[in-house]
Amino acid sequence: MGGKKFRIIIPEALGDEGLRILKEAGDADVDIKTGITRPDLLKIIEHYDAIITRSGTTMDKTAIDAAKKLKVIARAGVGVDNVDIQEASRRGIVVINAPTGNTLAAAEQTMALMLAMMRHIPQAHVSLTQGEWDRKRFTGRQLHGKKILIVGLGRIGIQVGIRCRAFGMDILCFDPYVPEKRILELGFQKTEDLAGAMSLADIVSVHVPITNETHCVVNEKMLRAMKHGSYLINCARGGIVDETACAQALRDGRLAGAAFDVFSHEPPTADNPLFADDIADKVTLSPHLGATTVEAQTEVARIAVTNALAALRGEQYDHAVNLPFMEQYLNDIQRNFVRLARKMGVLAAKLIENDGGPALKCQVRLRGGELVDEDAPRNRNRPYTIAVIKGLLEVAHGPETNYMIAPILAAERGIEIEESFGESRTYHNLIEVTAVSQKSTVSLTGTITEEGRQHIVKVNDYWIDFNPNGQLLMFQNHDRPGVIGMVGKLLGDSGVNIANFSLGRKESSGLALAVMEVDGVISKDLLSELERNGDMIWAATVKLNGETNR
Repeated sequence: MGGKKFRIIIPEALGDEGLRILKEAGDADVDIKTGITRPDLLKIIEHYDAIITRSGTTMDKTAIDAAKKLKVIARAGVGVDNVDIQEASRRGIVVINAPTGNTLAAAEQTMALMLAMMRHIPQAHVSLTQGEWDRKRFTGRQLHGKKILIVGLGRIGIQVGIRCRAFGMDILCFDPYVPEKRILELGFQKTEDLAGAMSLADIVSVHVPITNETHCVVNEKMLRAMKHGSYLINCARGGIVDETACAQALRDGRLAGAAFDVFSHEPPTADNPLFADDIADKVTLSPHLGATTVEAQTEVARIAVTNALAALRGEQYDHAVNLPFMEQYLNDIQRNFVRLARKMGVLAAKLIENDGGPALKCQVRLRGGELVDEDAPRNRNRPYTIAVIKGLLEVAHGPETNYMIAPILAAERGIEIEESFGESRTYHNLIEVTAVSQKSTVSLTGTITEEGRQHIVKVNDYWIDFNPNGQLLMFQNHDRPGVIGMVGKLLGDSGVNIANFSLGRKESSGLALAVMEVDGVISKDLLSELERNGDMIWAATVKLNGETNR
């Protein structure tokens, strides 16, 4: 290829397949700088159009500021914890990951740890190499006939379940965001109560992303709920399990064993609770090897390199974490509607979750000339619908749910997506979102003013007007004097300030809908107190941080 070449730096070991693709690309000038120090990287990164990393290179604000020409950050793996996504988005840098490349490797690592833990393989190996022959000490347990609880039924969780079924295990699963129909299709049993399910399981294996919702979800309380003598596995993300509480549960005998491939701090320090000598016989550990197979590294390298080159060339690419599609083809109004659509998806997910979700169906209706592109392919959803799906799913699955993977995740979970078009009425352009679960339906209508301000103008049957930003408190209450004053007092007493307030009412109803933008965090205890003493039917909090996870 003629013309200017793209300069690409590779600071970490990359699979041979990725290197082969780069070598054969006529428009790529590649510098392999394996093991480069951070200070040296910061000195030279300004010369590069793209960087292809793994987990060892931190692309924070400092690095991004130094990368004056950078257009693409490609991560040969799933997690993007080492990348400041928000800062990259502000700079217009595409962040790409490889979310599908290590699915089988992570599932097999889970099975490897499960078998090693149940049969005491690491401890037996050490004993044997020390000249001992103590078979009785290492009497294990078999998997056949055991109940396993899979917490989080994403791609990896599904593959673990399939393999456990081959071992003759009974598979329970907890994932409030996956419809029961999809779980039944897989031959698994859905559970609604996490603590209750943990009390029944012989083995618990977690496969959820790390979010505010899942941080320390397996805590001391949940560990107390576990069946006495059961086993725990974490091959997902460090921080999901409270390691101190887990170590104590092993000492108390509540847990017979635990296996960890990930840790709250990596690499873990010598004072990690799981390293204690008195529980060494009950613990099986590995240094984050979930994706470390030849095949997985080959595949994630291929995915990362292929998409990085496509993004640099202006071609269609997959797995963009922050920039959803060919955004350069959208005008400013359309881009703003994409951001509004994502927030509407988040709102719909939180509201339907409040009614016992998850969503089984999502309908998106687009109204207005700016949203209805007659030349767009009919076999592909519009950017606004994709943005709604992303928002709907990222509440449960975290910021790694990017725009390109969101429709795939929706299909995997059996969520039916409908997109339709109509003429605009009162407003020039409108997005209407309806989410349907087995128990309820939530609908939202949103628009953007001529000044570019995002507004939600209708929630269910209530006409209302609020800006979807910041920390929101939404609630339905009895429409009578004193309710809002009581809510304001309860918030004020807790140091929470009301920044904005909107109220929706409708004829022939004794109820109203209110939305408050607040400064400060509303704790679960405060939310419960508001529901009890604020004359509310229900209440929910939603955090919308502007362009976060675009």
